Amino acid sequence: MLLRDNYTKEHIDNLREQTGADPSILERTIFAFGLLEAISRVGMPFVFKGGTSLLVLLDHPRRLSTDIDIIVDRNTDVDDYIKKAGNIFPFIKVEEHRRKGMNNIEKRHFKFHFLSPRTEREIHILLDVVYEDNPYLKIIKRPIRSSILLSDGNDFLVNIPDKNCILGDKLTAFAPHTSGISFGKDKELEIIKQMYDCWTLIQEMDDYNIVSDIYFKVSDIELQYRGLKIKPKNCLIDTIESCICIIGRGAIRPEDYTYLKAGIRGLQGHLFDGLINGENAVSYASEVMYLATCLLTEQKEYDKISDPGEYQNVSANIKDIRKISGIRKTNPLAYAYLVKSIQMLDTMISFDQM
Repeated sequence: MLLRDNYTKEHIDNLREQTGADPSILERTIFAFGLLEAISRVGMPFVFKGGTSLLVLLDHPRRLSTDIDIIVDRNTDVDDYIKKAGNIFPFIKVEEHRRKGMNNIEKRHFKFHFLSPRTEREIHILLDVVYEDNPYLKIIKRPIRSSILLSDGNDFLVNIPDKNCILGDKLTAFAPHTSGISFGKDKELEIIKQMYDCWTLIQEMDDYNIVSDIYFKVSDIELQYRGLKIKPKNCLIDTIESCICIIGRGAIRPEDYTYLKAGIRGLQGHLFDGLINGENAVSYASEVMYLATCLLTEQKEYDKISDPGEYQNVSANIKDIRKISGIRKTNPLAYAYLVKSIQMLDTMISFDQM
């Protein structure tokens, strides 16, 4: 179980010194795990997903996350579980946060309140509950354990999609004009989080076929929720074009880059391993673009590039080439993924019209 020492100013300050992350985000991440343990302790049946799940799923996670996202069966009565969990330390009360959804997803939101050990003010963690059938091919059990948490070793186990399933799911969320989180309404940071999480999971991916299966399955579900009469392939094109926007730093689709750049700037305080800026965001976007391209072109395998030098003398045939081709020297691996993606796409996307 999680120790009470987790919820102290001393622990949060120590983590801030070790990681350089924003202390308010560290605090909320720790209390989010308190919420996860609370709903586990009361026996609530759920599948844990979303960005916070990467902190227990991966051996070397990189990003903090402050909300708990779960899915439950459609016939699950969660109210009694929520009430009991809200009475468990460190929480002082729980309330349902009713808001009108923008789509047809059956979802409820609960605010779990606690007193901040840093500010002594009352703040909250959000629990998002989605009622739907489990879409994942592989569910595994993981202990509620992380490098930022103090535990007595008797950790509760949670059900969580495996890394390939989460990657397929996350990729659908990085498509801001179709299946993903939309631009505007202060969602810039959330959009970049999806891209960064996809890159993180690509480094861990070991079953491309599961990624593919889950992507198309979840994409279909998301499009149905939104009432969009398009195909998952349209969402992949959206993802690819968003990646090119990041790679070209706004040379293409400059209006989108205004939002994406704001998200990139805002993400740094959420990282406790590594840095993000306009330059290395190019690296992340190039690999996400390549994965989306593999799915769009129906590749049977995902082949990582081991020798970027093979692509150094190949031109990336995109409008505003001067701004994009600059990464040929500064970031040869990103350039290689960009060129290979363009070669694979061939006539599927008209880059000159972007």
